[in-house]
Amino acid sequence: MSPDDRLKQMTKDFNLTTDQQTKLKPILEAEQKKMQDLMNDSSGDRQSMRAKMQELQQDTNKQIRALLDEKQKEQFDKQEQERQQRMQERRGGMGGPGGPPQN
Repeated sequence: MSPDDRLKQMTKDFNLTTDQQTKLKPILEAEQKKMQDLMNDSSGDRQSMRAKMQELQQDTNKQIRALLDEKQKEQFDKQEQERQQRMQERRGGMGGPGGPPQN
């Protein structure tokens, strides 16, 4: 999703003010550029690239949360938790990094 599309979605989901939108747009644009740079850098292995992407996403989420009020933070955290859960389910619960432990 483009930074503009993400901003529109976040504005709808969290009822962002114009000031918040203005401050969030450069954060989303910077994240997209860094993600593109990581994907274009073929020198690293997939696992290290994935780790860097997760780190970048966590950093971006921290910046976004700093701009939200308490009610918006609750909604943001809930959405983020649901996103994490969907990613876990998509992996099919196959053990390995990030998957559930095998007994």
